[in-house]
Formats: sequence, C-alpha cells, structure tokens
Amino acid sequence: EDYIVNKLKEKNWQFVKADDLERESYDEPLLIPNLVRAIKRINYNIPIDDEEIKQILNELRLKHTGLEGIKAILNYYKFGVPIKLTKEHIVARVQLFDYENIENNEFLVSRQVFYYKSTIDKIRVDIILYVNGIPLVNIECKDPISFSLSWRDAYEQIKNYEQKVPELYKYVQIGVAVADSVRYFPIVPWQKNIDISEWKDEQKDPVDAMIEMLTPNILLDIIKNFIFVKVQFGESNKVIARYMQFRAVNKIYNRVINNLEGKENKNKGLIWHWQGSGKTLEMIFAANKLFYNKKLENPTIFFVVDRDDLEDQLYQDFCSLDITKPEKPIASIRELEEVIKHDDYQGRRGIFFVLIHKFRPEELRDLQEEINRRKKSIRDRKNVIVFIDEGHRSQYGILAAQMRSLLKSAFFFCFTGTPISKREKDTYHEFSYAPEEYYLDRYFILDSIRDGFTLKIVYQPRLEKLHLDKEKLDAFLESEFEDLDDGLRAELQEEIKEKLNSIKVILENPTVIDKKAQDIALHFNANLNGKFKAMVVAASRRACVLYKKALDQYLPKEYSEVVMTFLNEEKDDDIKAYLDDLKNRPEFRSKDLDEIREEIRENFRNEELPKILIVTDMLITGFNAPILQTIYLDKPLKEHRLLQTIARTNRPYKDVKEAGLIIDYIGILNELEKAFKMYNKDDIVGAIYYLDTLKEEFECLIMKLLEILKNVPRNITRENLLNAIIAITSNEHTEREFVYNYKKLRRIFEQLGPNEIKVERYKDYQWISYIYTAYLKEISKSDELKEKNTQRHFDKTIQIIHNAIDLENFEILPKIDLDENFLKKLDKESKSIEEKAVSLVFNLRRWVLVERHQNPICDSLVDWVEELIRLYHEKIKDYKKIYSQGKEILERRNRLAERQKELGFSTMEYAMLLIKEKKLGPKPELVDDVRNLSAKIKSFQYPGWIYQKTAIKQIEREVRKFIRKYRRQYNLKTEEIEEIYENLINAIKKYGK
Repeated sequence: EDYIVNKLKEKNWQFVKADDLERESYDEPLLIPNLVRAIKRINYNIPIDDEEIKQILNELRLKHTGLEGIKAILNYYKFGVPIKLTKEHIVARVQLFDYENIENNEFLVSRQVFYYKSTIDKIRVDIILYVNGIPLVNIECKDPISFSLSWRDAYEQIKNYEQKVPELYKYVQIGVAVADSVRYFPIVPWQKNIDISEWKDEQKDPVDAMIEMLTPNILLDIIKNFIFVKVQFGESNKVIARYMQFRAVNKIYNRVINNLEGKENKNKGLIWHWQGSGKTLEMIFAANKLFYNKKLENPTIFFVVDRDDLEDQLYQDFCSLDITKPEKPIASIRELEEVIKHDDYQGRRGIFFVLIHKFRPEELRDLQEEINRRKKSIRDRKNVIVFIDEGHRSQYGILAAQMRSLLKSAFFFCFTGTPISKREKDTYHEFSYAPEEYYLDRYFILDSIRDGFTLKIVYQPRLEKLHLDKEKLDAFLESEFEDLDDGLRAELQEEIKEKLNSIKVILENPTVIDKKAQDIALHFNANLNGKFKAMVVAASRRACVLYKKALDQYLPKEYSEVVMTFLNEEKDDDIKAYLDDLKNRPEFRSKDLDEIREEIRENFRNEELPKILIVTDMLITGFNAPILQTIYLDKPLKEHRLLQTIARTNRPYKDVKEAGLIIDYIGILNELEKAFKMYNKDDIVGAIYYLDTLKEEFECLIMKLLEILKNVPRNITRENLLNAIIAITSNEHTEREFVYNYKKLRRIFEQLGPNEIKVERYKDYQWISYIYTAYLKEISKSDELKEKNTQRHFDKTIQIIHNAIDLENFEILPKIDLDENFLKKLDKESKSIEEKAVSLVFNLRRWVLVERHQNPICDSLVDWVEELIRLYHEKIKDYKKIYSQGKEILERRNRLAERQKELGFSTMEYAMLLIKEKKLGPKPELVDDVRNLSAKIKSFQYPGWIYQKTAIKQIEREVRKFIRKYRRQYNLKTEEIEEIYENLINAIKKYGK
C-alpha cells in the first residue's frame, strides 16, 4: 500500500487520510463538497445554482444499484448529467469530469476507508481513488511474500465488497487486485465471472505498469472511451480495454487528429493483432472515440468487411455495447448510393457497415463520374474514416480502387488477425508506410500467448491412411477458391469447379466419413467429454449432414448439431431430410432458420448441449467460444482461412485449458511448412505447435520439478513426503515455481493423456502429483482436489492419485493445535529436530495468515514470525536455531495470551497496551492508563459508531488529550507522540467495533 500510494502521488494524485476526507457520513460514497466544487469549476459556462446542484446529486444518489442504474451512471461519467436549468427552462448536460483539461479535475487517493450499508454490511477498502469526489477505482492489496495469498484473494475480496456495499460500487468502475502480481477488471456486481487483465507497459514491473494505467489522463481516457456495459443474448456484462487495444486505438486516434491539425500527412495504417486478442472491440473502441471528437465535426465512419457472417458479427458486437448505435448494415447498392449522395453529395454522417462487394464498378461508374464533376463531395471530405477488416483478402483490384476513388480524402485503417504474407506485399503499400512503418501497431502471436489472452494451438495428424491423394490436394491448394470472396464464388471458372468436385467425391464418401466419425467419437469421449467442446469442419454442406448421421451412431444424438446455410429449394436428399427433421424438432418448430442457428451457437457457448458443432463455412471465422478446445479438420483450407479456422480453439477457458487442438483428417497441415514460407518468419513464430512440442514441454517441466525434489527418495513414506515439502518450501521462489510448473504440467498431461507419454515420465508425473497433493494438504490447506472444476477437468490426474495412494488419511505433520500444550505434543509426535522445526514454522505461518489484523497478539508478533520464515528460507538451514526461535515466539504468544486473560482486557484494550509498551517499555502504570482511556471512550462506542464522524472525532479528542502527558512524562518528541496516537486510533477502530 505504501509503495502504491507513493507512486500515485508521483503521478499527481493527492493523498488524503481517510479521516480527513470530506464525507457526510460513512454510508455516503461520494465526497459531496469536492464534487460540488468540481461541478461548478468545470461547468463555469452553465448557470448552476443550489437547485441544479441538488438535481445532479439526486440523479447520482437515487440511481439504483442494479444494471440500469449502473449503466446510467457510467453514461453520466462519459456525457454529463442531463438537468433542467431553473431559470433558462432548458435541459443541459452538466459534466462531472473535464476530459479536455485534465488539470481541471481533482485527483485524490486515500487508504483504509470505511463504507457501510448497515452495521453488518461494512467494509474497509485498502486504497480508493476519487476523481472530483467520485470513487472510480478500488485497489485491494495482499501480502506479496505470502504464498497462501495471491491477487485472486484480493479480487475475491472486491467481489465480496460489491455485494456488501452496492451503493459504493455503482460508482466504482475499475477494481485492481495486487499481491504477487497485479490484475485489473471492470466492476460488475451482478456477474460472478468477469474478464480479468494485466496492464503492461514496456519493461515496467506489474505494479509500476498498473500505476501507469492509473495516471490521471489515462484513467479518464479509459472511463470515457474504453469501458462499456455490454448486453448480448440476454447476458449483461462490462468490457474494459486490454493494454494493447488501448495502445492501438490511440495510435489510430492520434494519426487522425495529427493529420487534421496539420502535424503530419499520414492518413492510413495497418494493425495486426493476433486472432483472439480482441481485434473486433479494438475497431469499435476506435470508431467510438473518433466519432465523438469535436475536431472531426460529425464524421462518416465505414466498417468494410468481405463476408456476410463477419458483417453480422461485427454489427452485433457493436450494438451489444451501450454505445452510439451504428446505422443498419447497407443492404444494397442503392442504399450505398444514398449514403454517399446524401446532403448534396456530401454524404450521410454516422457509422455504417458495408460489404466490399457493394462497391461494384459497373454499378457505381455513373455515381463516380457525378462525384468527380462536383466541386464539393464526400470525395473531398477528410472526416471520413474507413476501417477495413482483413483487408489482405479483398483490398486489391477494381473493387478496392473504386472504393478509394469514391472516398479519396478518407483515412484508411486496415485490421488483420493474421500476419501479412510475403506475396501480399501490396497490403503494406496500400495501408502502411513500409519500410519506415510496416504496421501502425502489431501484437504478435507469442505476445498474446505470453499475456494469456490466447493459448498455443497444437496439431495432431490422425488416420494418416485416409489422407487425400497429394496430387489432388496440391491441385486444390493451387486454386484460388478459398481466396475468393462470397460475391464472386458464383463466377468460378469451370476448371476450378472440377478440381473442387474431385475433392468432394472423396470427402463426401459415407464410408470414409463413418470411419472418421467413429474415431472422433473415441477421441472425444476419452479426452473432451464433460470438460471441453469440439467442432468438426467438413468439406461441404452435404458432408456436414453425413457427419451428423455418422456421429449419431457413436455418440448420443443430442451431442452434435449442424450449423450451415440452407437453400430455399434443397436438391440433395440427405440435406433435405435433415432440414425437415430440424424444423420439426419441438424446440425449433416456431423459429426460422436464423433463429435456430443463433440458438444452437449460444447453447454451444453457454449450455451443456450441444457438445460438438459440425460446420463447413460458418463459424470458422469470427466465432468466439472459449469452451471450444478441439477442431476435427476434414476440409482443405490454406493461408489466412486456415490460420483463422484453427485460431477458433485458442481462447483461454477457466485456467484449465492448456492449448487448442487441431486433429487433422485430411493432411492439410502437412502443407504448413510450405504455406508458412509465404510469411515473414518472425511474424508466425508460435502460430502452431506440433504434438511433439507439447511432449517436449512436458519433459522440460518434469525435469524442473524433479530438480527441486532431487534429494527426496521416491518411496511414499511420511518422512519422504515431509522432506519433499521442505524442499518445495526451501524459499519463496522455489515454492512459487513448483506450484506454477506443476499446474502447467497437469494441464498438459490432461491434454496428452498417459498413452502419449513415456512410461518413465508417467511414473515421474505420478510421483510429483503425490507430492503436490501432500503439499496442498499439509501446507496450503487447499481443497483444490475436491473442487468440482478440478475433478471434472483433471480427472486423469485425480484418478492416478486416488488409485495409487490414500492421501486423505496419510498424516505427514502431526495435527496439533497451536496452544499452550503444543510443544509437549510436538515432542511426543515428532521424531527429529527437523520435523519439529518444520511443523513449528508452518503452524506459526498459518496462524499469522489466519489471525493477522484480527488478533493484537498476532499483530505484535508478525515481524518475529516473518523473520523466522526468512531464517527457514536460508539455503543452509540451522534447524536447531529455527526451532529455538520458533519456540520463543510460541512461548511469547502463550504468555501474551495468558496475560490478556489475567488482565481481563478486551482485544481493543490489549492492543492499546501492546502499542504503548512497544514504544515506552513495560510499565505498570500503562495498564491503568489503558483502563482509564477505555472507560473514557466507551460512551462513544455505541453500535455503528465506527461509521459516525462525530463519534470518531470525540474518541480522537479523548485519545489525544489522554496521551498528551506522555511528552513530559517520558520525554518524547512530537513525532513519537503522533506515532503512538495514530497506532492507538487504528487499534480502536480495528478492534473496538
């Protein structure tokens, strides 16, 4: 906390003690005087009197703590509070923050601040950040050197606080959890599971990077432009920008603004962010921030895509946010002409979605000639911005040239989720300033994996003998079929159709599909069922239906569903029969095909069934389902289409998914080396891993863990398990490394299974798993192995542990309560000085973790215990010294506890005595002082006093008056008196509630 507060002060945050905050009461989250001053200061041009101020405060205070109230408050932050001016009789928006002049805002940081809803629902936050008297950020801190506590504990604490004091968290927008590392997340009280991110900034450590994120100008930018309520498919949540999204959006924004202000001439840029890292939101954030900038004077923004399904997905994602709604997608060439010709050819203002195929040369030729003849038109406007999704697929030739001609002065930004291939060097020419600037912003595959936004993708060939004939496959791959857009597929040359048909004959063979379906069912049941879900990518619509029929023989019928396009008049008998069956299913009878497809997609994401989707073109781009772990690939794909398809599997899922898996039934990925030669080598590192790479990683992790346990014999005995625990906990780094590497090893083992691992490595894994289980049981006291999530996702590991040894009743350290008889029992139960020392250290460590900040005796001894743990972590352990010092701590603990009983002191009174004795030494008169002071303040400690400012002030006055005599009595300096005063006040607040 000290470090964070001091660093925030360096970033122009002003520190104010909790007691000095201008609060009306402890149940009022807003600093009303600060807010009122800020409103008047920021809105100096609006005539605001006391009546208007009352309106504004009521708008904030009376908003409900549910979704609608929180949405409204966030919009007030962005756009101001609408109020009716008494004198002018008009509605004006009163701004709560000054986004133009950052210095015009007040930035306060405080710590250990109390809030309450009732005497039961009360909290004390570690650090709170106020902007203009409004609490915007809550930071909770856990001891970074405590292995038993992590950032997740701090996160859970904030989630708990959201429920206890909802009035506070309707204002707070960002939670920050700090311990061994740092995470930030949007405040979403109604959601249990939310997206959690880590802010990164070049070479800064996690805490310093977080401080950078909370720099006043960056924080206000996030509040205004990078955090939104999202409502999609009936589910409400909040989204907040990831650091690379924030970075890329502001590069785009600055390029536009700098050009308009004449600071630079650049008007385009290429942005490559790997599939799954949040490219879609990035485009939306950029459009929204530019749309509201006054310098653009009501702009026109186009989103240009090359596929119908991508247009639908992007439009739905945009509309799901509580944000400026775009116009409906441009559905025809006539609608596009209306947009461009609107307002005497100046063009309509707003946000529009359009397929590139709407720019048909033969249909727009006359329009282009008309526009060229005019002195002023949309062609000359600089406040036109074009965002192009996956531009390398469609931004060449006549269509692209036509679009550029119509929007000659516009800004063009191309986004891609896959790297640009060498043969697509024209992409650099069209959208970048190569070689000076190849990408305006780039987020590598390995960056995304490192940050945990995406996972590795692992490739495994399957059923080699069923692979396609290489010549036919080569012929197909040489065709340009997969590169052609939806609008031109009908115009394929006959020779390409023939190549395609020759492939389909094989890939639609029912006998071959049946054999593959049988293998898919075996693999799914052995590796995925109950854990993750899968997708079968078939070669054609007919192949999809044949796969469904085959899979239904080997898996329950409800496990799989087909998602594909149906024609108005289906000629294929198998497809027609499947379609009739689909429409007649009870759950789908009243729905059209679009609704059915949408329901299947959402059930796949969020419900138990279906477990497998069968597709051919749909969902292999733009579909995001973290539970999807495996793709069974039975369709020829190449280049971008291939990379986009396999990337469907790379989304993390509940910290139990190690990698996405591609099972290849067609041999297409045998062409990877050839396909990847088209890319710059550095760009595609980490795009895909072969199964052997995963095995090598497993081997490497095994060796790291065995190195920690190198001196521990393999047979499972009480003594050996104790030695293993001692080795693991030899120092903080080793302990963290062991747990981190074992969890990673376990995820890989679950993915590979025992059949893919050497026998000796399987035995190593089995033994290390025993050790980990013993560690959890004895040291961490975790029930992780009993949790449903662990049981379900790590069943292979759980099985080998439970089948081999009963650790449930296997005692390693003696179970002894930490009381006055502890040492006697320890002597009786323990065989060696090492065992005694270890048991004493771990019990004291656990005692401190449980009772710190709850027990004044523990608070007074915590420094001793931490010193003991440091002594235990020394490379060469002196167990006699460790035991001796631990024994001394325990005996002192017991003496202190006994003394408290003898004195008859409450925890508050005893805390006060220990504070005084720590500074002044053990003096008999201090006992009477504590009793007298306790009696004086007792009358002010009525129920709920801690939340009443008046009561606290009275207690503070009594304490200060009481200890004034210590200055002369003990010859103390002013700062020493202040130290005693602060410690006493904190103890009274902590223990006197």
